[in-house]
Order: sequence, then structure tokens, then C-alpha cells
Amino acid sequence: MDWTRRHFLYSAVGIAGLSGCLQNDSGSSPPSETVSRSPIGPHSPVPTAHSQTNSVNEKQSNRSTDPSEETSQTDDGKAVGNSLYQGETIPGSPHAPSGTAPPIGLNFDASIATPVLRASDVTDYGEVDYVADPFLFVEDGTWHMFFEIFNEDRTPDAPIGHATSSDGLNWTYDQIAIKKEVHTSFPLVWKYKGEYYMCPPSGKRVELYKARSFPNNWKHVGNAIDVEYYSHDPTFIRYQNRWWLFTERDNRDVMIYHSRDLESEGWTPHKANPVVTDRLSAGRQGGRPICSGDRLFLYFQDSVENYGDRIRCYEVTDLSPSTYNDREMPTSPLLHEFGDGWAGDGMHTFDPWWLGPGKGWRCAVDGVREQHSVEDLFTIGIVDLPAHSSSAQPSTSTLPEGVE
Repeated sequence: MDWTRRHFLYSAVGIAGLSGCLQNDSGSSPPSETVSRSPIGPHSPVPTAHSQTNSVNEKQSNRSTDPSEETSQTDDGKAVGNSLYQGETIPGSPHAPSGTAPPIGLNFDASIATPVLRASDVTDYGEVDYVADPFLFVEDGTWHMFFEIFNEDRTPDAPIGHATSSDGLNWTYDQIAIKKEVHTSFPLVWKYKGEYYMCPPSGKRVELYKARSFPNNWKHVGNAIDVEYYSHDPTFIRYQNRWWLFTERDNRDVMIYHSRDLESEGWTPHKANPVVTDRLSAGRQGGRPICSGDRLFLYFQDSVENYGDRIRCYEVTDLSPSTYNDREMPTSPLLHEFGDGWAGDGMHTFDPWWLGPGKGWRCAVDGVREQHSVEDLFTIGIVDLPAHSSSAQPSTSTLPEGVE
């Protein structure tokens, strides 16, 4: 398959990721619908071509610009290698508690990532061209990874694969987990109210799957949306008692949908769609949304120069069914090419998992060897990032409850 076909393949399929955040399963009344946040980081962002504020609010949201807001470090200030965390109970959620900064690119050198899965590791889908789009799930001491497998000579050309690990560092390929009639990828998996979910959509539909028997037996339970455009790489997250779906149009316009019920079909479009327009540097989702306390962070792909070039981190500072505002972190981009080897020409997926207090993050990534090649194009890697704490306390401004 030539690069032109590979490049436009992502305009013919729907891809999704999903995670849960600040879930409240008690059935109590939801909090107010607008959540505004002050930025987190060592200093306030300075607007540049890739560092900007984007808002569709009916009125300007209030954000803190306190210069005393800074990030301190629990480690030595440098990204560390594979000895960071092993052998203890791992939290069952990827999200961090309040006061802990998510991975935002601070003191992180992407070149320390270690490749752990290649096309040659897949044993049950012919001569595979590459593996990509890794997402993690951890339970009962076992690490699970779900990812795209691509073989242009098979139909479908891309199912979802599964691998396991006892420590998140050394991985063993297991088998195909989901094979549909068409290409699928970006399989972020999560658990909600005792059920396992995955969202590997196709085309213009964002499809929801539920496990019959985790990890390799799944059933289709419905479509969150079925729209007129290709909804690439949608990411879902439960935030403030509502499910949110972030996706894109034409790689540059950010689109949002929401629902009270995860398994319902025909989710409600955001009143301001598209909430961000013409932002090719950060329009298409690039990984799992992450919460730190009640703060929400999104990871976007930068496709200005090439598809899958780098990953940028944004904080969502205002979110409701009618308003949206985000701001790029000053330490962004988080991931980028490092010149040679398995990720020499780009990195386009990022999935962090919180390891516990003081232990940092274990992150799944993928790397592009050469933008205009198919053979071994993407390889999956793991990188450990140190924990950072923030002295900033979340600030909240709200609208009255019940605002729709």
C-alpha cells in the first residue's frame, strides 16, 4: 500500500478512544453544567502559533493567571526509565488525584521511550505491516494493551489486537480481540459500573462495544453518533455526571457530543459545534483524555506538516452543553519525532496510566519510522514519566444546576 492510500485511509474510517473521569455512580443530582479551570503548569501560556486560547463561550470565562502557580517535582526533574515502577498494586483508573499534574511535556525527552511491540510480534494475522494506536487497561495485577493491527493484504485490513504484561514493560502478544468487516483502530478501553467497554468506530459511525467476556469477546451495543462526516479518533470521557464525545471534522474542526446515558444512541451535539475551527495543529484527538482532580486535559494530534507528527496537550478550562474553552500547555508538544529509529519521523498516540502517589505515569505511545513508508511504519513503545505536583488549587465557576 502506498503512502497516499495510508494517508487517506484515516479519512475513510472512524477511530475512537474513551476513558472515565470523576464518575459519580450514586444516581444523585448532577453538579452544575459549566466547569471553568485555571491553567496548570510552571507558568502561564504565552500565545503563539501553537499556544492559544480557544473559546465559544457566550461570555468570557474567568481564568487564573497567578504567576505563583508552578509545578514542583517529586523525582529528580528528569524523565526516568523502565525501573520507575514495578511489582505493586496498580490503581484501577488512569486518572490522577487533585494536585498531581498529568503528563504535559515537562522535562520529558520522547527518545527515552522503549519499543515493546512490532508488526513481527503478531502471529495470527498474516504478514502484518505495522501495529499502532496502543491503549492500556490494568486490573488484578495484569496489564492489557489493545491496539490496531494493519495488514493491507487481509480483509479487513485492520482489526484490534490484544497483548498482556505482568509489569507494563515486557509484553506478549495474545490474539485478535475484535475483527469487524471494515477497518477499525484507536481502541481505548475502560470499565464502568462493572462492565468493560471499547469504542472502535467505523466510517461516520461512532460504535460502542461491551465485553461478553473480557478481554477477547465483545458485542456491538449501539452507535453514539452516525453523522455526515468521517468522525476520526473520537474520545469519550465521563465528566461532571455527563458523557462527552470529542471528535473532529477534516482534521481541523473540533466537534463535541454529550449524553447522560453511555449506551444511548444519537447523542446530543454541542450547541456551538464546531467548538474550535481550522486548528490543524490540534483538531484531531491523539489519546486518552486525563483528569487530575477535577481538571480535564486532552491530547491532540498535530498534522500541520504530516499526519501523525506530534502530540499536543490542552487543558479544557470551560465545558458545558453550550460552551467550550481550551488552552495549550506551555510545555507542549508532549510527543514528537526524535530523528532516527522506530519513532524517527513522528509520534501520534499517547495513553498515560497513573501508577500511584510518587510513582508517576506509565505511558503507551507509538512511533513513525518514516512518513512515506508502509513497512514497519508504526511501532508501539512504553515510556515512564515522573510524578509532578502542582501548587495550584482548582478554581471553579459554575452556572446554575440544570442548565442544558
